[in-house]
Amino acid sequence: MKTSRTPIRRLEGISYWVIEDAGAIYDFINNEIRREWEEDARSERRDPEEDEWLRNLSSRKWTLEIREITEVRLNPNTMNYIDEETGYVFQRSLTRRRKQLQREIQNFGVVIWPLIVRAEDLQLIDGYCRYTVLKEMNVSHVYAYVGYP
Repeated sequence: MKTSRTPIRRLEGISYWVIEDAGAIYDFINNEIRREWEEDARSERRDPEEDEWLRNLSSRKWTLEIREITEVRLNPNTMNYIDEETGYVFQRSLTRRRKQLQREIQNFGVVIWPLIVRAEDLQLIDGYCRYTVLKEMNVSHVYAYVGYP
């Protein structure tokens, strides 16, 4: 995996860790973030090998971009996810995590990672908590790693 510096950039008062090099973004997404997504799939009793997003992830080209937050689209399947067996409700978890992250940003200036979106429809793939906090804080532009097919 390429090593690269992750400078801090500020945008509308929010501090972000950013990876600027396309190859380093690719490595970060396909190694670090992929593991999280594979674990999410397993926790939802889905086979990561059958997940379309994970199967084509390595073919994507990644860039760091500034995007309008209103361009980013939420996945209704993610937003409405409920695991009847465990009682896990995504939106309940999101509300709890969102309140904590918002306090950390406002009180301590915590540094966050860019959102992760797919280019073809700007659907949010990772960063629902960050997205909802930024939206509530009336942030109009965000840093995002955008994956092009």
